[in-house]
Amino acid sequence: MARQVQVGSKLPDLVCESQVGVVRAQDYLSGSWGVICSFPQARHPVWLSELGALQKLHDQFDARNARVLALNVSSLKEQTPFLADVNETQEVKVGFPVLADEDGELSRRLGLVLDLDLTVRMMTYYPMGVGRNFYEVLRALDALQLSTFEQVVTPVNWKVSDDVFVEPDVTAVAAKKLFPQGTHEIKPYARLTASPAMGNDK
Repeated sequence: MARQVQVGSKLPDLVCESQVGVVRAQDYLSGSWGVICSFPQARHPVWLSELGALQKLHDQFDARNARVLALNVSSLKEQTPFLADVNETQEVKVGFPVLADEDGELSRRLGLVLDLDLTVRMMTYYPMGVGRNFYEVLRALDALQLSTFEQVVTPVNWKVSDDVFVEPDVTAVAAKKLFPQGTHEIKPYARLTASPAMGNDK
């Protein structure tokens, strides 16, 4: 756990108590994409709203084969009344594990998106007073999954079904085979094509 987490690194081993029992992050996230959000302390209004929003978006993450995990720099005893506040005020029942990361080794107000191999694919840092936009996390997850399984990259403000760019390293010959629907060349390195269909097995 001591080594720095960065894009491209594997998720360090993490075992903590949570409101649903002892959880090993690697086991919980095995076979799925992962979204990890950290909360540096209990009892904060921003995190009250964020934990509620994450639970309300459960079906959206599930549809993308993504599991949510939260890290809270507090003891399980301190965390319990705070989660009760979340459930009461946000009208949810938080079902994903909220790990009591008392040492705070990974909880530095960061967000991680992990792929199926538990490799960190995206990191976000937010100041304590700014709530995260989890719809942007979902959008980024869509883009990451598409670019992982197809030879495309997504342009600015991309959303599902928008056109995408052909990966710059794909040759013109290969592009004709990969994208029979055709491409629109803006520049040799910028070729637009229709977005490939996104399956439910990513």
